[in-house]
Amino acid sequence: MIHYLINLGNTHSSVVDAVRLADNPPPVASFATSSFVDCWQPSGKWTATAACVVPAVRAALEQRWPRRISYIDACHYPDVDFSAYGVGLGADRMANIAAAHALNPDAAVLVIDCGTALNTIAVDAKGRFRGGVILPGRQTALAALGRQTAQLPEFTAKPLENSSNPLGLSTEEGIRSGVNLTLLAAVERIIRDTRRQRGFAACRVWLTGGDAPFYAANLPRDLAVTEAPLPLTLYGISLAIISKES
Repeated sequence: MIHYLINLGNTHSSVVDAVRLADNPPPVASFATSSFVDCWQPSGKWTATAACVVPAVRAALEQRWPRRISYIDACHYPDVDFSAYGVGLGADRMANIAAAHALNPDAAVLVIDCGTALNTIAVDAKGRFRGGVILPGRQTALAALGRQTAQLPEFTAKPLENSSNPLGLSTEEGIRSGVNLTLLAAVERIIRDTRRQRGFAACRVWLTGGDAPFYAANLPRDLAVTEAPLPLTLYGISLAIISKES
């Protein structure tokens, strides 16, 4: 029996066999979320645990494979205190919080998930979720400029493009530099301000998500930011399985 871990994001989704998550690197399959239901073709006997932030995709999966996939919730993470947030915490953020605390059980951690939305989560040394921010990711910001203006074209974000030129000499260069510099400045400010909070002065900062390499390459070195050692959301989903089995 294969048990899959599925991270269903707004734009991209990823799947890995739970047993293979420990591989270095794990063999993660990626799909466009919009076509996930049609493109993912599991075979044989299988079940899955998922984090999903797209209700329509969850409904389609439940219709196609009834009772095969379970979905994570706060109740799957008894070692983490989510009570400060209230309602509406996304499943992907839940998984990241649980993963960060499991990997750093006695230390504060700030996770920056760099995807369609760029979101942060801060968890303290006692396993309490202390909050975070949500802002547009680079591709979302580039697309918004293209859609909302009459003469500005829409571009695709490049993983490791040069972000340091404030004197763009073309429309494309100006747009790219503007978005890149804005988001880098925002992320830097978020990190520095988080470290001013009680209990977070020496917090570890991990990047995860598809756009993590861009921020890892371009953020100031003194921030000591690193990419997470494994796919955090998928690892967090795997912890929900352990919780259910214990």
